[in-house]
Amino acid sequence: MPQIPNLKNIKRFYKKVEVVEHPQSDDLPKLPSNEEISLNNISLSHDKYWAVALDGRVTKTMYKDVLAFPTRALAVACAEEWDSQHDKVNLKSLHLNQMLAKAIRAAQDPTLAQYMRNTVQLILEND
Repeated sequence: MPQIPNLKNIKRFYKKVEVVEHPQSDDLPKLPSNEEISLNNISLSHDKYWAVALDGRVTKTMYKDVLAFPTRALAVACAEEWDSQHDKVNLKSLHLNQMLAKAIRAAQDPTLAQYMRNTVQLILEND
């Protein structure tokens, strides 16, 4: 598994933030037309994926995974996080981006997925 780089005090390296159709949209998984939508497959029930582009370059996760959004609204929310950064990029303030990156990684890493389930369960038990 790749290591997350130490990214403290990153100077803002981009000027323009935009939402674009993901360049790999046609190759990413979608729900077959004959399959009924359910809670287990709702994230696949769209025609295309969206991406956040910084100066025209599509963002990826910290692990270099594809970061494709199933809805334009979610991509816009993540783009707003990037656009709200000032002189320095504060990665801890990119909440949606971090959550989605972890979810994408957890889909490929059973240990991380179990850790996330346990963490959520602890939070719910204490509420």
